[in-house]
Amino acid sequence: MHMNVLYQFNEKYAPYAGVSITSLFENNKNADEICVYILGENLSETSKRKLKSLEQEYKRKILFKDTQALVEKMKEWGVPAYRGSYAANMRLFLPMILQEDVDRILYLDADTIVQGSLQPLFEMEDAKAALGMVLDSLGQNHKRTIGLRGEDLYYNSGVILFFMSNWKEYRCTERIIEHIEAGNTMYSAPDQDLLNVVCREEILKLPAKYNAQPVHRVYHVNDYFKCYGSRAYYSEEEIEKLKDDTVIYHCFRFLGEFPWDKDNLHPDRKLFDYYLEKSPWEDYIREKAEVTFPMKVEKLLFKMLPHGMFLRIFHVFHNLYVEGKKEIKA
Repeated sequence: MHMNVLYQFNEKYAPYAGVSITSLFENNKNADEICVYILGENLSETSKRKLKSLEQEYKRKILFKDTQALVEKMKEWGVPAYRGSYAANMRLFLPMILQEDVDRILYLDADTIVQGSLQPLFEMEDAKAALGMVLDSLGQNHKRTIGLRGEDLYYNSGVILFFMSNWKEYRCTERIIEHIEAGNTMYSAPDQDLLNVVCREEILKLPAKYNAQPVHRVYHVNDYFKCYGSRAYYSEEEIEKLKDDTVIYHCFRFLGEFPWDKDNLHPDRKLFDYYLEKSPWEDYIREKAEVTFPMKVEKLLFKMLPHGMFLRIFHVFHNLYVEGKKEIKA
């Protein structure tokens, strides 16, 4: 079994991507070959050297792709930077960088931990889809701000299985460029929203275990569905199974913190630490997260209140925030 895996990140996220790659290699030792493609932005030689050490240790292949020409084209097309970086959107233009004859490639965010075999993803039927994604756990109201309906599925872009031949056949990259050039750039989750708007008819829904999100590791399944409902999402039974069969943990922000931040309350901090110690960044020095005042209040309430009650409060204020974005956009 040959696996092609893609990461995109800038220098700031190099240590976390390194931890993710370590977990990938540790839990897929039975794969015949694993080739990791890295779309890096301003990576230091030190980070590159540490990443290449993983190649030697696990007898796998890591390839750095030159992204400078693509960044210049993205600026020309009017693709906005996200938090000062163009790295977030690079994977949308994959055919322009990946010249190799790759039919299927799995994209993983730098804040993921692989805890099982990825072989089933490389063996499943493509169902004539251009990409496979897992539904987003918090996007039920956000999707209305980008023109989707309540019954429409809304996917999280932290894990994407690209079926490259179908992606090219459906002109996905070209359609995304046309959408951007038409002035559609005001998205709060740029790459994720673009895929959900432009390519929604070509997305294959993957099982939740391939992008298990923090909310399902903190709150009881009943509390989650009381707040968010089951419309256009997985069933309670499917979410309940995540306790035992999660393959990819997506460790995105929880209470404004990541699992690598100092004094964090992230549900994946122990899991992240386990692979951090196995990685070339075992001496990583933690720093306090840069959080806003509302995030500090959120963390305090989380400590004080029962989790179910806190989730209901969070849900209300999150909806108000989403509605505020909708008003600003309108």
